[in-house]
Amino acid sequence: MAIGVGVLVAVVWIATLLIANPQPPTKEEAAAKIEEHFDRIEGSLSAGSILDRSEEIAEEACPLEGLGDQTRVQRVLYVAPDLDRIAWATTLREVFTEADGWAVRVKTLDSRENLGIRIAGRDLTVISITATDASGDARVTLLSTSECSRTS
Repeated sequence: MAIGVGVLVAVVWIATLLIANPQPPTKEEAAAKIEEHFDRIEGSLSAGSILDRSEEIAEEACPLEGLGDQTRVQRVLYVAPDLDRIAWATTLREVFTEADGWAVRVKTLDSRENLGIRIAGRDLTVISITATDASGDARVTLLSTSECSRTS
């Protein structure tokens, strides 16, 4: 009997480790999750192609009243003008695979080289990317807004 209880306790303990936390993340956790995805995207760019970068993190009210705030993260990567944005966009499908629950959609904007990319995850994470040199400066802009979060 004692062995049966011990096994039951072990099974319950393991199950609680595998079940996702039903609590929404804090604003800090939400921002860290987005930045982790942004780091993966930034890491997919060829070595030396990033000339400069900037990042802005802002808090916004959740559209569902009383459910905390959201974190909006925008990262701008200023890249070398000779970066092959089309080839790079193809590599994103290798970084964010369908097998892992990601969907990557790429569309051209005003020209073949200027791209709008949307990456969506199984956990409803959505990352919008614009890769362009329309302003004369080649850049890749990453934008994502977290789920509503609890207060810290």
